Amino acid sequence: MGKFGHFVIDADGHGGDLPNWQERIPHPFQAKWSERRERIKKQFANLPGVGVKTTQGKAKLDSLERPGMTDPKARLEDMDLEGIDQTIMFPGGAGEEWAGLDRDFAIALCRTLNDCRAEYTRFSPKRLMSVAKLPMIDPDAAATELRRAVKDLGMVGMVTPQHVRDKNLDHPSFDVVWREAEQLGVAVCVHGGGQAIDQVPIGVDRFKTRLETHAFTHPVGQMLAVMSFTVGGILHRFPKLRVAFLEANVGWLPFWLDRLDEHWELTPEQAPQIDRAPSEYFLSGRCFIGCDPDERQIPAVVNSLGEDVVVYASDYCHWDCSFPDTVKIIEERTDLSASSKEHIFHTNPARLYALQ
Repeated sequence: MGKFGHFVIDADGHGGDLPNWQERIPHPFQAKWSERRERIKKQFANLPGVGVKTTQGKAKLDSLERPGMTDPKARLEDMDLEGIDQTIMFPGGAGEEWAGLDRDFAIALCRTLNDCRAEYTRFSPKRLMSVAKLPMIDPDAAATELRRAVKDLGMVGMVTPQHVRDKNLDHPSFDVVWREAEQLGVAVCVHGGGQAIDQVPIGVDRFKTRLETHAFTHPVGQMLAVMSFTVGGILHRFPKLRVAFLEANVGWLPFWLDRLDEHWELTPEQAPQIDRAPSEYFLSGRCFIGCDPDERQIPAVVNSLGEDVVVYASDYCHWDCSFPDTVKIIEERTDLSASSKEHIFHTNPARLYALQ
């Protein structure tokens, strides 16, 4: 039980990679990794928290400076400091899913990441958990790696970008991945990916600053993903699939579901994959959205969509997170009921990840 009186499950934390995990990438791919590493540095060069600090404003945290990002013992200490009982950790989003458009490299990179992350979580498997990174450039290989990650490594879900290069997530080729996740009973987590190298841009190519790109890509990309899972029929084809839409705030969700419902009501023949309003799929108890603790719109979303949708996310330890106060901020809010807080902290993330 966390120090604020709740059993707290962090539905979206970061870290979980061992120091120098890249050295474990198979030798035939080391040259490709060296080239890719330099491209990643260039891609994210002006983002605070990735080796570059600001001198003005609040974005001064370099996530890599926090020992808990790579050291599980230090991570548990930080969890105790915040009041977190269990955390589900996410790897970074640098386009490993298609790694240089090289299928074999993507598979090797994802396998190495998953193996190293599993080693990290074995330090305290009841408290430290991870989702799997998958080579989505090859959906069959992605399904195979998901099965290995869950069965052999103990992972509790998978992460996917909001779209995969030129394909939306409702593209039929990805059904093999969603089917595997449903059969394994693990969560599908849509999480960023709009800025990754070699990604096909959705609007972000119009912007020159990281402020604009980062602000735009997460919620707009998640709107695309919600449409794919609802209008695109993924949730219809896989009625037991559980899905989370993370790191994009929550305030846009009621508007977007209303808009999708309106368009479906006017032109249902243009959505032959579904037989009910998009919001009915989302609100069927299988879909969740991650919140930042200090978002003003959380109560409005809970009041509009019910208590069963929003999950707590620490975003540990990214440049824009509120460490070490994320649990405290929600607990001290007076605009959320005790029942809503319990759902956000525990009930909903436990259902999402099928935790006891």
